[in-house]
Amino acid sequence: MASTAATSISIPPQARSALLRRQAKPETVDRVCAIVRKQLALAADTPLSGESKFNELGADSLDTVEIVMGFEEEFGISVEEESAQNIQTVQDAADMIEKLVGKKSG
Repeated sequence: MASTAATSISIPPQARSALLRRQAKPETVDRVCAIVRKQLALAADTPLSGESKFNELGADSLDTVEIVMGFEEEFGISVEEESAQNIQTVQDAADMIEKLVGKKSG
């Protein structure tokens, strides 16, 4: 008689939290990518995805402020300075934007 044991997959805590917070719609991520591309004057062939980090794209603190202002204008939101400082990737920005848009409309 063969024993069937359940396979358990162990996901590290930081990966688990990353999976849980990845909730922005692909359309939001695309809009964020477009804003980042425009603000940083990135070439059309520069790859951008949710995992793209602003600092790796060459964004300095002034660029980041301008990017956040672009988000505020595009999405009709207001981003608190504390929230803006926590944005490191396109996905972080998209998730934050959807959370703020949801609060605004809900």
